Amino acid sequence: MRRKKSNQSKIATGIVLVCIFGGFYLFSSKPEVVKRVLKKTINYTKLKVSGSYSSRLKDKMPTYIKTVERTGITPCRNAKDIETRRDLYKIEEGRYYTIDRLDYSHAYLSEKGKALLEHIEDDFGEKLASTDLHDSRFILTSLTRTKENVRRLRKNNGNASDRSAHMYGGCFDITYTRFKNDSKKLTANDVYRLKETLAQVIFELKENGKCWAVTEKKQPCFHVVSR
Repeated sequence: MRRKKSNQSKIATGIVLVCIFGGFYLFSSKPEVVKRVLKKTINYTKLKVSGSYSSRLKDKMPTYIKTVERTGITPCRNAKDIETRRDLYKIEEGRYYTIDRLDYSHAYLSEKGKALLEHIEDDFGEKLASTDLHDSRFILTSLTRTKENVRRLRKNNGNASDRSAHMYGGCFDITYTRFKNDSKKLTANDVYRLKETLAQVIFELKENGKCWAVTEKKQPCFHVVSR
Protein backbone atom coordinates (compact mmCIF):
# COMPACT_ATOMS: atom_id res chain seq x y z
CA MET A 1 0.00 0.00 0.00
CA ARG A 2 2.81 2.42 0.92
CA ARG A 3 4.64 1.55 -2.29
CA LYS A 4 1.49 2.21 -4.31
CA LYS A 5 1.02 5.62 -2.66
CA SER A 6 4.70 6.38 -3.25
CA ASN A 7 4.34 5.56 -6.95
CA GLN A 8 1.24 7.73 -7.20
CA SER A 9 3.12 10.58 -5.52
CA LYS A 10 5.98 10.25 -7.99
CA ILE A 11 3.56 10.28 -10.91
CA ALA A 12 1.84 13.41 -9.59
CA THR A 13 5.19 15.13 -9.08
CA GLY A 14 6.20 14.20 -12.61
CA ILE A 15 3.01 15.70 -14.04
CA VAL A 16 3.57 18.94 -12.14
CA LEU A 17 7.17 19.18 -13.40
CA VAL A 18 6.08 18.53 -16.97
CA CYS A 19 3.48 21.32 -16.69
CA ILE A 20 6.02 23.74 -15.21
CA PHE A 21 8.77 23.08 -17.73
CA GLY A 22 6.23 22.89 -20.55
CA GLY A 23 4.93 26.30 -19.51
CA PHE A 24 8.45 27.77 -19.47
CA TYR A 25 9.02 26.36 -22.95
CA LEU A 26 5.73 27.68 -24.22
CA PHE A 27 6.33 31.24 -22.97
CA SER A 28 9.99 31.38 -24.00
CA SER A 29 9.96 29.74 -27.41
CA LYS A 30 6.37 29.97 -28.66
CA PRO A 31 5.09 33.50 -28.00
CA GLU A 32 2.67 33.22 -30.93
CA VAL A 33 1.08 30.18 -29.26
CA VAL A 34 0.65 32.16 -26.04
CA LYS A 35 -1.08 34.95 -27.95
CA ARG A 36 -3.50 32.47 -29.48
CA VAL A 37 -4.26 30.96 -26.08
CA LEU A 38 -4.80 34.36 -24.48
CA LYS A 39 -6.92 35.55 -27.39
CA LYS A 40 -9.33 32.66 -26.83
CA THR A 41 -10.00 33.91 -23.31
CA ILE A 42 -11.38 37.28 -24.54
CA ASN A 43 -15.16 37.47 -24.28
CA TYR A 44 -16.82 38.45 -27.55
CA THR A 45 -20.26 37.09 -26.68
CA LYS A 46 -22.13 40.40 -26.90
CA LEU A 47 -20.09 42.48 -29.33
CA LYS A 48 -18.65 40.70 -32.35
CA VAL A 49 -15.45 42.23 -33.72
CA SER A 50 -14.08 40.48 -36.79
CA GLY A 51 -10.40 41.16 -37.35
CA SER A 52 -8.25 44.17 -36.49
CA TYR A 53 -9.80 47.15 -38.27
CA SER A 54 -7.39 49.53 -36.55
CA SER A 55 -4.48 47.98 -38.46
CA ARG A 56 -6.21 48.87 -41.76
CA LEU A 57 -6.25 52.62 -41.15
CA LYS A 58 -3.03 53.69 -42.86
CA ASP A 59 -3.61 56.96 -44.74
CA LYS A 60 -0.51 59.12 -44.34
CA MET A 61 -0.33 62.91 -44.67
CA PRO A 62 0.97 62.97 -48.30
CA THR A 63 -2.22 61.13 -49.30
CA TYR A 64 -4.57 63.92 -48.30
CA ILE A 65 -2.81 67.14 -47.24
CA LYS A 66 -2.84 68.90 -50.64
CA THR A 67 -6.56 68.22 -51.07
CA VAL A 68 -7.28 69.39 -47.51
CA GLU A 69 -5.28 72.61 -48.03
CA ARG A 70 -7.21 73.30 -51.24
CA THR A 71 -10.74 72.44 -50.06
CA GLY A 72 -10.66 73.19 -46.32
CA ILE A 73 -11.24 76.47 -44.51
CA THR A 74 -8.62 79.22 -44.42
CA PRO A 75 -6.57 78.56 -41.24
CA CYS A 76 -7.46 80.74 -38.24
CA ARG A 77 -4.82 82.95 -36.67
CA ASN A 78 -5.77 82.53 -33.00
CA ALA A 79 -8.59 81.73 -30.54
CA LYS A 80 -10.37 85.05 -31.16
CA ASP A 81 -10.33 84.42 -34.89
CA ILE A 82 -11.70 80.89 -34.58
CA GLU A 83 -14.61 82.04 -32.41
CA THR A 84 -15.81 84.57 -34.97
CA ARG A 85 -15.58 82.40 -38.09
CA ARG A 86 -18.87 81.69 -39.88
CA ASP A 87 -17.49 78.58 -41.61
CA LEU A 88 -16.89 76.80 -38.29
CA TYR A 89 -19.39 75.22 -35.89
CA LYS A 90 -19.05 74.89 -32.12
CA ILE A 91 -18.92 71.21 -31.12
CA GLU A 92 -20.69 70.11 -27.96
CA GLU A 93 -20.65 66.67 -26.31
CA GLY A 94 -22.87 64.08 -28.01
CA ARG A 95 -24.77 60.94 -27.04
CA TYR A 96 -21.84 58.69 -27.90
CA TYR A 97 -18.83 60.98 -27.58
CA THR A 98 -17.30 63.43 -25.15
CA ILE A 99 -14.54 66.03 -25.50
CA ASP A 100 -11.26 65.84 -23.60
CA ARG A 101 -9.38 68.82 -22.21
CA LEU A 102 -8.07 70.66 -25.28
CA ASP A 103 -4.62 72.24 -24.86
CA TYR A 104 -3.69 72.71 -28.52
CA SER A 105 -7.01 72.88 -30.36
CA HIS A 106 -10.56 74.22 -30.12
CA ALA A 107 -13.95 72.47 -30.17
CA TYR A 108 -14.90 73.71 -33.63
CA LEU A 109 -15.29 71.91 -36.97
CA SER A 110 -16.26 72.83 -40.51
CA GLU A 111 -19.58 71.68 -41.94
CA LYS A 112 -17.92 68.60 -43.49
CA GLY A 113 -16.01 67.82 -40.30
CA LYS A 114 -19.13 68.12 -38.17
CA ALA A 115 -21.12 65.89 -40.53
CA LEU A 116 -18.38 63.24 -40.42
CA LEU A 117 -18.26 63.30 -36.61
CA GLU A 118 -22.04 62.89 -36.42
CA HIS A 119 -21.88 60.00 -38.88
CA ILE A 120 -19.23 58.24 -36.79
CA GLU A 121 -21.30 58.83 -33.65
CA ASP A 122 -24.47 57.40 -35.22
CA ASP A 123 -22.76 54.29 -36.59
CA PHE A 124 -20.84 53.69 -33.35
CA GLY A 125 -24.05 53.98 -31.30
CA GLU A 126 -25.88 51.63 -33.65
CA LYS A 127 -23.22 48.93 -33.29
CA LEU A 128 -23.30 49.22 -29.48
CA ALA A 129 -27.08 49.47 -29.09
CA SER A 130 -27.81 45.80 -28.30
CA THR A 131 -24.61 45.09 -26.36
CA ASP A 132 -23.41 45.37 -22.77
CA LEU A 133 -21.37 48.43 -23.83
CA HIS A 134 -24.33 50.48 -25.07
CA ASP A 135 -23.60 53.33 -22.60
CA SER A 136 -20.02 53.83 -23.84
CA ARG A 137 -18.70 57.04 -25.41
CA PHE A 138 -15.52 57.74 -27.36
CA ILE A 139 -13.32 60.73 -26.51
CA LEU A 140 -12.23 63.50 -28.87
CA THR A 141 -8.72 64.67 -27.97
CA SER A 142 -8.08 67.23 -30.71
CA LEU A 143 -10.19 69.22 -33.18
CA THR A 144 -9.45 72.42 -35.12
CA ARG A 145 -6.12 74.15 -34.50
CA THR A 146 -5.16 77.76 -35.11
CA LYS A 147 -1.78 78.83 -36.47
CA GLU A 148 -0.93 79.88 -32.93
CA ASN A 149 -1.83 76.38 -31.64
CA VAL A 150 0.45 74.78 -34.23
CA ARG A 151 3.38 77.06 -33.33
CA ARG A 152 3.02 76.23 -29.62
CA LEU A 153 2.65 72.53 -30.34
CA ARG A 154 5.78 72.44 -32.48
CA LYS A 155 7.77 73.99 -29.64
CA ASN A 156 6.77 71.10 -27.37
CA ASN A 157 6.60 68.32 -29.95
CA GLY A 158 9.33 68.11 -32.58
CA ASN A 159 7.27 65.63 -34.62
CA ALA A 160 4.34 68.05 -35.07
CA SER A 161 3.93 69.35 -38.62
CA ASP A 162 3.44 72.99 -39.61
CA ARG A 163 1.10 71.63 -42.34
CA SER A 164 -1.30 70.15 -39.81
CA ALA A 165 -4.61 68.99 -41.31
CA HIS A 166 -6.22 70.18 -38.07
CA MET A 167 -5.99 73.79 -39.32
CA TYR A 168 -8.55 73.23 -42.09
CA GLY A 169 -11.67 72.43 -40.07
CA GLY A 170 -12.41 68.86 -41.11
CA CYS A 171 -9.95 66.92 -38.95
CA PHE A 172 -10.16 65.46 -35.45
CA ASP A 173 -8.46 62.85 -33.24
CA ILE A 174 -10.18 60.15 -31.16
CA THR A 175 -8.21 58.31 -28.50
CA TYR A 176 -8.44 54.52 -28.63
CA THR A 177 -6.98 53.87 -25.17
CA ARG A 178 -9.79 55.49 -23.17
CA PHE A 179 -13.59 55.41 -23.35
CA LYS A 180 -16.30 56.70 -21.00
CA ASN A 181 -19.08 54.59 -19.52
CA ASP A 182 -21.22 55.81 -16.61
CA SER A 183 -22.95 52.48 -15.94
CA LYS A 184 -20.00 50.07 -15.70
CA LYS A 185 -16.27 49.97 -15.09
CA LEU A 186 -14.60 49.20 -18.40
CA THR A 187 -12.13 46.32 -18.47
CA ALA A 188 -9.12 46.04 -20.78
CA ASN A 189 -11.19 43.64 -22.87
CA ASP A 190 -14.03 46.20 -23.08
CA VAL A 191 -11.61 48.90 -24.26
CA TYR A 192 -10.24 46.57 -26.94
CA ARG A 193 -13.73 45.78 -28.18
CA LEU A 194 -14.67 49.46 -28.26
CA LYS A 195 -11.43 50.36 -30.02
CA GLU A 196 -11.98 47.85 -32.81
CA THR A 197 -15.68 48.69 -33.13
CA LEU A 198 -14.81 52.37 -33.53
CA ALA A 199 -12.06 51.44 -36.02
CA GLN A 200 -14.59 49.38 -37.99
CA VAL A 201 -16.95 52.38 -38.19
CA ILE A 202 -14.13 54.64 -39.41
CA PHE A 203 -12.83 52.02 -41.85
CA GLU A 204 -16.28 51.57 -43.43
CA LEU A 205 -16.61 55.35 -43.89
CA LYS A 206 -13.10 55.46 -45.36
CA GLU A 207 -13.99 52.69 -47.81
CA ASN A 208 -17.07 54.69 -48.85
CA GLY A 209 -14.92 57.73 -49.63
CA LYS A 210 -16.10 59.79 -46.64
CA CYS A 211 -12.74 60.25 -44.93
CA TRP A 212 -9.05 59.49 -44.65
CA ALA A 213 -7.83 57.90 -41.42
CA VAL A 214 -4.71 56.57 -39.73
CA THR A 215 -4.13 54.74 -36.46
CA GLU A 216 -1.46 56.85 -34.76
CA LYS A 217 1.01 55.07 -32.46
CA LYS A 218 3.09 57.79 -30.77
CA GLN A 219 -0.04 59.70 -29.80
CA PRO A 220 -2.50 56.78 -29.50
CA CYS A 221 -5.49 57.96 -31.46
CA PHE A 222 -7.47 57.59 -34.66
CA HIS A 223 -6.58 60.60 -36.80
CA VAL A 224 -9.61 61.22 -39.01
CA VAL A 225 -9.88 63.69 -41.89
CA SER A 226 -13.11 64.44 -43.78
CA ARG A 227 -13.08 64.38 -47.57
